[in-house]
Amino acid sequence: MDRTGNGLEALVKTGRTLVELAQEIERQANAKRDYLVQTAAVEVVPVVEAERPEDRVLLTVPGGSIEPLGINSLAHEQLDEWAEIPRKYYRRMLDEQPALLANNLNTWLRAKPATRMVRSLDGRARAWLSNVYRPMDYVEMAEAVLPVLRLLDLEILSCEVTERRLYLKAVDRRITLDLPTGRKMGDGSHVFFDTLSPALVISNSEVGCGALSVEAGVWTKVCTNLAIASQRSMRKYHLGARADLGAEVMALLSDDTRRKTDAALWAQVRDVVKAAFDRAKFEALVDSWKGATEQKIEGDPVKVVEVVSKKLAITDGERPSVLRHLIEGGDLSQYGLFNAITRTAEDLPDYDRATEFERLGGKVIELSPADWKPLATAA
Repeated sequence: MDRTGNGLEALVKTGRTLVELAQEIERQANAKRDYLVQTAAVEVVPVVEAERPEDRVLLTVPGGSIEPLGINSLAHEQLDEWAEIPRKYYRRMLDEQPALLANNLNTWLRAKPATRMVRSLDGRARAWLSNVYRPMDYVEMAEAVLPVLRLLDLEILSCEVTERRLYLKAVDRRITLDLPTGRKMGDGSHVFFDTLSPALVISNSEVGCGALSVEAGVWTKVCTNLAIASQRSMRKYHLGARADLGAEVMALLSDDTRRKTDAALWAQVRDVVKAAFDRAKFEALVDSWKGATEQKIEGDPVKVVEVVSKKLAITDGERPSVLRHLIEGGDLSQYGLFNAITRTAEDLPDYDRATEFERLGGKVIELSPADWKPLATAA
């Protein structure tokens, strides 16, 4: 069995191979630079001609030690939020009037004096963060968890590093439990079973997009999907001691200092990973899901999917895929809708959004009967 993710027949959203992921983590570790800046020293300048809309303004510190930086889409969002400029207006200025956007941002950079952390990669600002942000970087995460995954001899379902987060998804298919589903054959005496195995999703962000997290998951053999169980997770937020600024611009702590500071944290993460595949805990999780197979969709399936989509912030463009997989699955129950949502993850081009759908599937199956009832009877 190939344990890099290539030997699984899973429909789980795939990204890079484990080797490719390790290579990209190492490349980024060598290429990234972090700075503390005073907002009053920062100047945003427009670019006359740029290949991409995001590059129509640059982040600079005149007379400082930072080369002019392009700004990626996430850093634009963070600048937008920090300056409290309406998102649609910010985007219109970037697309049509970059000089006006630069003037707006420069005005607020002077009006809101503060120390900010700028994280850069490949000559582009990738994050505009508070100076209390605590870096917990991908290379340290990989060094902490990959040896544990190898020791446990787990199969890597999928892994990826996006503009926002790093993901590692693993499963232990040697542990299995059969769950009777809502699908039956003939007179109903023959019940279909799904075989479930414990899984784990480890993710982290270097750019302020959520906490370092270790989340329990379930891999389903019949639909070959992954669901994330919100009931069992560990989260560590990126907050630390406020970084002081001794000069206008300064590089942050060395990687070696960061590793020593975070040693206890990574030890805790390793312990959580090791405990994630405890059979008794997995049995308890699956047992809590059994009732979902008997909770039927009593209303109009189209309307039910519409109502659930609104509740879970599933977009109009994503909803048809959920409905299609629900109908094709032939299981009009809470469990069937859970499978339809997690199956939709594979259809989505964005890896971050696909992972969120795996999380949304977990939210659906964890709904209590009282919370499921008004959704299931929508007509």
